Amino acid sequence: MHRFTLEELKRKRDADLSGSLRAIREHGDTYRELKRLIGEINSGPLDVADYHRTATRLGRMLVTLTNGTGSTIFHYFAEHIDPGKAGDVRCFRLECRDLAEQIKQLEQWRAARYRLKRIK
Repeated sequence: MHRFTLEELKRKRDADLSGSLRAIREHGDTYRELKRLIGEINSGPLDVADYHRTATRLGRMLVTLTNGTGSTIFHYFAEHIDPGKAGDVRCFRLECRDLAEQIKQLEQWRAARYRLKRIK
């Protein structure tokens, strides 16, 4: 088993974040819809009868964001949210909350990296 150094993990994280930015640029509409759906899932109840349809839809969006962009933060979630892959109803809400946190971290990294500010 390979043990990663802190420096290797930081480089991998930066590569994943950079790949995620490419994915967002290439699939902006999908990313915005993903964020909306994640917010909806995390902010209210989800009927168990809607789980499979919702998780499959979310999984398709995540796969779209991983296609042709190299390593991204979305790869893990594409595998672990989709019930047709490793997704599990018992972990769905937890995975969605973790994805929301990763998106938040991505956007903070992006803002700091490019010195972005929100203009109203």
